[in-house]
Amino acid sequence: MPGDAPTPPHDDATLDAATNAAVPPDTPGAAADADRFEQIQLAIGVVARRARDTQLLESLGARVGRPLEGPSYSTLSRLALAEECTVTELARLLGLELSTVSRRVKALEAEGLVARTTSPTDRRTSQLRLTTEGRELFEAMSSAWRDVLVEVLEDWDPFSIEVFAELFSRFATALDDHDATPAGLRPEPAPSTRPTGRVPTL
Repeated sequence: MPGDAPTPPHDDATLDAATNAAVPPDTPGAAADADRFEQIQLAIGVVARRARDTQLLESLGARVGRPLEGPSYSTLSRLALAEECTVTELARLLGLELSTVSRRVKALEAEGLVARTTSPTDRRTSQLRLTTEGRELFEAMSSAWRDVLVEVLEDWDPFSIEVFAELFSRFATALDDHDATPAGLRPEPAPSTRPTGRVPTL
């Protein structure tokens, strides 16, 4: 943009250095600055709230000329990422009651966005998937989401966006992989069924 301050030159090494400086290695959580963790916690709350904001989700549909109720967009998106699943599996992925998800799926079916097919392994079970129209709508609304992000970050310089994308992706992966269950309450891992190569003893 005209009048913006020049972006400092950088390369991959510069980005790595900035990333490592922001997240010092081998720093135990107990010794870290508690205020920083509170700051992260509050920021996550804002992001999570806005990601579920009905008005925001409905505005994405309005941008692409296909308004949907906010909850319908989240259901459509989850099914798009799963590609194909049962309504029970979809309810588990969304963390919602089966009856709630069933109503949402029926509404999306009525819009021609979701289709059911019989499972090839169990004819009593239906598999859900997006129709061609549903997939096109998901892609269009995903693009609209990215447009919103561009608007939100329009005052950021490219290097800050690059570092933020790197750190936020690392954080999202770590959070997704983390088991928050206290160690004493976690189920015991199943015994390995891999062959050990030893001769069984009679």
